[in-house]
Amino acid sequence: MSSTGISELIFFIATLIVTASVVGALAYQTTDLTTGMKNSSSQVSSMMDDNFKIINDPSQIPFKASTGYTFYIKNIGTQAFYFTNNTVTVMINGTVISNSKLIFNNTGNNGSLAPAQVGEILVNVTLAPGYYTLTISIFNGLSKQLIFEV
Repeated sequence: MSSTGISELIFFIATLIVTASVVGALAYQTTDLTTGMKNSSSQVSSMMDDNFKIINDPSQIPFKASTGYTFYIKNIGTQAFYFTNNTVTVMINGTVISNSKLIFNNTGNNGSLAPAQVGEILVNVTLAPGYYTLTISIFNGLSKQLIFEV
């Protein structure tokens, strides 16, 4: 009789240990999942805060012999972002345009582009007639492309 009670007690204790192990594993996985969701939402939020659009007409890019091609960038995000040759990378057909051939203009020329503000990037390069791909990347890695014709 006493042996039955002892064996039931051992099974009960073993069940408690297994249950505690499963609860611990589930708690760890839940914490890991929650942390991953938090990091992912922070990245998406940052991309929404810092967003822009190239607003040129791809078939009529303004050109002046003294300054080159003019590309218009509009901040469509909710926060200002840095708008200088140190924080924005400009590429044409995958070739990075050197800082000496770039001029950044915006209202106030304060080095940042406020929400809904339009800035200019003057690219002083010579391009033969044809189609080109302009890629602009800002400091956080967000990139936009425009296929245009010269």
